Amino acid sequence: MTTIKGQELDAVLSEIQNWFETNTNLPEKIQPIVLHRFLKCMHYDVEKTKTIIELNYGLRNKNPHIFIDRNMDDEQTAKGLQVSDLLILPGLTPERHKVLLFRLADFDPRTRNSLEETKIFFMMTDARFTEPDIGTSAENQDGKRVLDDAHIADGDVQIVDIDGYTMRHLAYISIFVLRVYMKFVQEAYPSRLRAIHIINCPSFLDRMMAMMKPFIREEVYQLINYHTEGMDSLYKEVPRDMLPVEYGGKAGTIAEIKTHWLQNLREKTAYLSDDKYWKITSQSKSRWSLF
Repeated sequence: MTTIKGQELDAVLSEIQNWFETNTNLPEKIQPIVLHRFLKCMHYDVEKTKTIIELNYGLRNKNPHIFIDRNMDDEQTAKGLQVSDLLILPGLTPERHKVLLFRLADFDPRTRNSLEETKIFFMMTDARFTEPDIGTSAENQDGKRVLDDAHIADGDVQIVDIDGYTMRHLAYISIFVLRVYMKFVQEAYPSRLRAIHIINCPSFLDRMMAMMKPFIREEVYQLINYHTEGMDSLYKEVPRDMLPVEYGGKAGTIAEIKTHWLQNLREKTAYLSDDKYWKITSQSKSRWSLF
């Protein structure tokens, strides 16, 4: 992977920051670490970084009910946090990838709300992206946070546990929300998707994937791994110790990990709801307004 450091990195980040703040197709503000993530995701190509940033915020503002109008104390969001477990696991894999785990906490299909689950996912990742993925960043003499490439993961690995899913659950999936989610994660997300592991696969998995495949790019589809014979095959791909206790690991219980991230969301409430970081004031001018 291409990388730059020191004064060269500072100069590039400063250039993109100035471009961001003067671009009428973008919000007023962006945190430096988030800018760094976009740059790293695009292998430090400045023009490609600008393109993905504009797409990211264009999609957000075209779908504010998913990306902007959010509050963890909202009744539906609070319910979504209870019935689903969306976890960002501590540490990085040997390949320097961050691991995310999704599973049902309540198997009743009537509790599913794909809009709220998608909204929660992006709340969690937006909060995560404001902090280093590993270690802690230092401060320079001016009190500014100093980051280098080692603090940021080289990509994301998703583990999707579909234990408890039935055909009835599929009826509660919004095709519109699924389409927006897949487009955003595949094209506008500031971390590269490295692998998707599906565990506890049901017999109707082929029908579930048939629903999703039209929205999945071929190169992403090739990243999907199905684990149909227990957990041993997953342990070969993701270090067992990184997983929650319930999955044979040593990363803490699901309840402990979830409590940590709920507290993180609470602490980031002001940031997540601050329009200056998310809303485009001249949305009509956005070249992504068709999506």
